[in-house]
Amino acid sequence: MTIPRDTTARDLRSIIRGDVEFDPISRRLYATDAGLSQIEPLGVVSPRDAGDVVRLVGYAAEKSIPLVARGMGSGLNGAAVGAGIQVDFTRYMSSILEVAPDVSWVRVQPGVVMASLNRHLKQYGAFFAPDPSSENHCSLGGMIGTNASGARSVAYGSTKDHVLALDVVLADGSLFKAAPLALEGSELGSLLSSGTAAGEAFSTVLPELQAAQPAIQERMPRVVKNSCGYRIEAVLDQGGPAAGATRASAHLQRLFVGAEGTLGLVTEATLNLVPLPAARGIAMAYFPSVFASGEAVPGILALSPSACEIMDSRFLALVRRHDSKIDAMLPERTDTALLIEFEGEDDEEVDDKFEALRRHLAGTAALRMVRATTAAETEHLWKVRKSAVALMQRMPGPRRPLPFIEDITVHPTELPSCVDFLQRLFDREGVQAVMVGHAGDGNLHTRPVLDPKNPDDSLIMQRIYDEVTAYVLGVRGTMAGEHGDGLVHTPRLQEMYGEELYGLFTRIKKAFDPDGLLNPGKKIGPQDAGGTLFRNVRYGAGYRTLPQEPILHFPPSGYEGEIERCHGCAVCKSAVATTMCPTYKATRREHASPRAKANLLRAVITGALDPETAYGRAATKTVTDYCIECGMCAVECPSNVNIPKLMLEAKSRYRAAHRAAPVEAVLGRPETASRIGRLAAPVVNPLLNRPALRRAAELVLGIDRRRPMPAFARETFAQMAAERGRRRATEPPVEVYTGVVPGATASAPAVVYFYDLFANYNAPHLALAVERILQAHGLCVLLPKQRASGIPEMLYGYAESARRTAEFNVGAVLPHVSSGALLVSAEPTATFAFKVHYPDYLSSPDCSLVANATRDLGEFLVRWRADHPEKAPVAGPLRARRPLRIGYHQPCHLKAQQVGNPGLELLREIPGVEVVDLAAGCCGMAGTFGMKKATYELSMQAGAPLFGRIRETEPDLLASECSTCRMQLAHATGIETLHPALLLAEAYGVWRTAPEGPSITTAGL
Repeated sequence: MTIPRDTTARDLRSIIRGDVEFDPISRRLYATDAGLSQIEPLGVVSPRDAGDVVRLVGYAAEKSIPLVARGMGSGLNGAAVGAGIQVDFTRYMSSILEVAPDVSWVRVQPGVVMASLNRHLKQYGAFFAPDPSSENHCSLGGMIGTNASGARSVAYGSTKDHVLALDVVLADGSLFKAAPLALEGSELGSLLSSGTAAGEAFSTVLPELQAAQPAIQERMPRVVKNSCGYRIEAVLDQGGPAAGATRASAHLQRLFVGAEGTLGLVTEATLNLVPLPAARGIAMAYFPSVFASGEAVPGILALSPSACEIMDSRFLALVRRHDSKIDAMLPERTDTALLIEFEGEDDEEVDDKFEALRRHLAGTAALRMVRATTAAETEHLWKVRKSAVALMQRMPGPRRPLPFIEDITVHPTELPSCVDFLQRLFDREGVQAVMVGHAGDGNLHTRPVLDPKNPDDSLIMQRIYDEVTAYVLGVRGTMAGEHGDGLVHTPRLQEMYGEELYGLFTRIKKAFDPDGLLNPGKKIGPQDAGGTLFRNVRYGAGYRTLPQEPILHFPPSGYEGEIERCHGCAVCKSAVATTMCPTYKATRREHASPRAKANLLRAVITGALDPETAYGRAATKTVTDYCIECGMCAVECPSNVNIPKLMLEAKSRYRAAHRAAPVEAVLGRPETASRIGRLAAPVVNPLLNRPALRRAAELVLGIDRRRPMPAFARETFAQMAAERGRRRATEPPVEVYTGVVPGATASAPAVVYFYDLFANYNAPHLALAVERILQAHGLCVLLPKQRASGIPEMLYGYAESARRTAEFNVGAVLPHVSSGALLVSAEPTATFAFKVHYPDYLSSPDCSLVANATRDLGEFLVRWRADHPEKAPVAGPLRARRPLRIGYHQPCHLKAQQVGNPGLELLREIPGVEVVDLAAGCCGMAGTFGMKKATYELSMQAGAPLFGRIRETEPDLLASECSTCRMQLAHATGIETLHPALLLAEAYGVWRTAPEGPSITTAGL
């Protein structure tokens, strides 16, 4: 049946308070998850509350439209993709509703990210125990859908063990609260006789479950944890001391845990909480073979570890190549390693457990055990354990680690033989793969490295899948211990469970979803259908891209290759732990995520969206405008996908098709605007922040009236330096480049100072302070002619203008850099432009030479002071009358350069001040992004976590290197905000007053 898309969208907008998005671009953004599958939905609905869900499901039932529940889209098996309406619970239904007075439970909406929940619960001394490795970017609704667990499941079990109750919208649109009920109690009897959809379904299912208990005992996989099929083994609790209960119960909520939204849509969950352990510790034990490690595991489990993780020889070889610390730790004959964690009431209890572990390992073939002794070592070992996929994703070539046998689980005693079988299988097929997993649960994660676009590799994939399935089921294992069935494993469920239990699954599905509209094709679907692994996939043998002619510089096929590097893992949507994508964090909209941008461009290069028109669409611009070019996703993405560069390409193509709006024309050419503003400074400055002029600027130019604008200097720094060079021969040596390469002496090595736009036109006193700091370190400061960095031109798609700027600036500094000078700037956006973005626009050895010679001021000073302590001035106290608490914010463009935190390091050398690292993400300003009326509110929303952190720490002063970050922080908090260089200049004794007279500690920007 063909469903009328436009009519459906119109109908839904009349009854849904949330977002209804049926446009072609939105549909493509939701066509994939983190796995192999790709199915374009009919449309996307993001409900605001349970009422929206009830109305949506009721409408879908009436119109026979399938519904696919979706969390963060981090699943690996295609459970969150489908041809119906995708229901995104993460945009609005993401609240923590209530914590029990005794902190024994919490009530949440399904869109809450697990790590966010546990961060909130930390203040109560509790946590939600299931801990998938995707905890920073998986929703609780998704965890409930797959019965997720993680490394600590050996101690805490899986999600089903911690779900106390669920509010579920059933297939007819009725809302049902699923919770445990006594089997012989009146409440259950009332439900079964109620005539409601829930009553009718459970009156069918519960007797069948009771009758099927012998078959369940006989046919269920012999594993510790399982997420294949329905959790029929966990619904009925017969009571008695062994079960920890005094009466038989029906845990109705558990039937929906692990059901992947096929029986109902969860709108609220009540979850069990566990006290945070008082003490934890980890150790790594090394073994000469996987069988030696397997022999040690039963004894380790007898000691009740909270985690027991296995890493095979292939994994260790990969990590050794990338981590010198691990390489040095490994004994020579190491083949396999186990990471073991213990928890206790105090450190002494944990110490006792490790001593018992040491005694146990002494009687095994273990080569060595090394215990982490510091928090940093503990964090490092866990990072090593979780690094496998990221390391493999970054490997060059078309082959990528693919998650089609990613979650196999066998009994823990079978794990060594399973690892040996897989290693021999991969060797036979000539396939690279690494294996890590939860040894205590027999749960193994492995991703063979293959190219699904290659027909030969496709055949290898199918052979591996078939052989692994046969092996795992032969030892009564399961193909998914914690990630669910989705589209990948559903066709094998009858083979796994047999006809009787699979028949029970189908009757359960029929009882709750008689028309098969809830996530169709998952859990119940065609069985043993040949080639299902390659149906509805993102990449397959028929995958093709159209010829591409990018505007920016890419190597041959590099544009397509960069887009395809994104495997959709959803790490870029992390609520905590990363600083990626502040616009996504602020909006929680898929369109804002880096993953969405790759999905959009892949649709264009494959022709799914018309490449002749797609780049010029308003909807495309909406997606690309969410990218503020902070650069963090390119650094923190597990696959290092260069989304910022891809977005510059897309923005340039949009600009080629459309004239700029007034606000983009002005803000995209800031040097022209600054030049005019400087010439008219006596007239312009008094008017800049007057309400009438602000209103006019908002109406005419689109610059938000609430945004204070910096005053223009009457004389630029370049003019000041040139004038000083002509008139004052006694000044410290400053040279203005006139075409002759100035030589550096041994006593005064040369550095090129790139002061950039703001310091030149708005804050020349800052540029002068930087110049004096460099001179105070025994350096000759060179000031070549220069243009502003060009980042705004890039952001607004003026590719040719940006290219000319890059050519000019590279050419201007090249003679000095070729002579050995380094280029130094105190503006992180400028150093980021030279290091990262100029090579995007220029393909030349000269550009690379300059990029490699570029240093941020703090980066340069930290290194110079360490290498030349005899030339480094000692920081003295500031002239403030009281001790200062300085809140330091590291700008995104400095963080993205991966040079550490030099500004913080230098400020902490100043005696008598306390420097607080705010470390709370992006301020939201993003250059000119926060100046526009259309994005002012979003910029403030993106910066809200940082502003909250500032309120918590109550600093006297704020410091940040980025000029627009300082504007935002001062505006949002009312606290004076300075460049660290001004504070350092005073501390080094080379700066006393600003050009206008006041102390630099009150000189503003």
